[in-house]
Amino acid sequence: MKVSAALAEELSSLPKPATVMVIGEVDTGKTTLVVLLARWLQSASRKVAIVDADIGQADIGPPGFVSYGLVEDQLTSLRSVTRQASYMVGNTSPYSRGLNLVAGIQACVRSAHRDGADVTLVDTGGLVKGVAGIQLKCAKAETIRPDLIIALSTPGVEPLTGYLKQSGFRIRRFLPIPGARVRSLGERKDARISRWNSYLGSNPQLADVDLSSVTVRRWPGESRYVDTGQVPHGTVAAVQDPRQPGFHIPCIWTVTADEEGEAGSRSSIMIPEPLEDLPAVVWVSGYRLELEGTKVVSA
Repeated sequence: MKVSAALAEELSSLPKPATVMVIGEVDTGKTTLVVLLARWLQSASRKVAIVDADIGQADIGPPGFVSYGLVEDQLTSLRSVTRQASYMVGNTSPYSRGLNLVAGIQACVRSAHRDGADVTLVDTGGLVKGVAGIQLKCAKAETIRPDLIIALSTPGVEPLTGYLKQSGFRIRRFLPIPGARVRSLGERKDARISRWNSYLGSNPQLADVDLSSVTVRRWPGESRYVDTGQVPHGTVAAVQDPRQPGFHIPCIWTVTADEEGEAGSRSSIMIPEPLEDLPAVVWVSGYRLELEGTKVVSA
């Protein structure tokens, strides 16, 4: 697949730095389009960053987080982008977590610009219809002020593009990507499991949480009840990223049984690499995973 002449002309006219937001319904090819755009921009010698804001079907970071990365090599898929940083949203659905989602996108776009990206591409989720979808996408646009919004045009996205156009945004409509396939709920679940295991890697580390010195807090904006005194095994959590102030290291809270088989003797967080310093604060969400050992089996 190639970028059309009309789209190439739009990309060529972008300022530096620029932000491009891609919107569309579920399974219309948004992520495929973002990869095509990144490849074309690379061929035009532009430094490209990608913000992965599809928290349910995340590719750059684990589900439940907004993540971004710089495109350094020949791009094959979003999963080949090296994660630079992540921002916790706390679930795979944007409902009731719009503020966290918007804050995460804004933080990632700003950081990508600081990293020297000429163009930052924002891949969004498929919630575009109804009051919730329109409000959320408009809030994203108003916050990051994209230089161009590319809409994969379907009847369901037209009311949203109308609102965005009335708000003064530069909108360009293109047909959905040919061959885009509707994925089942089971396929989406399997993709989340795969992404979590890919993020954790083949040898995830356990960092003990000393509850006498570590503060456990409920993540702001969390809509579910979270008991910070008895955090369940498999809870999605986050700690401050020491290399990226304002961002988070995604992790999973684990509880290990003692010798008598009673749970609760040891609390840890599972992360891809060892932490240099123990965290002062662990944020916990209402998002739960099922684990078998160190492998995620349900997400």
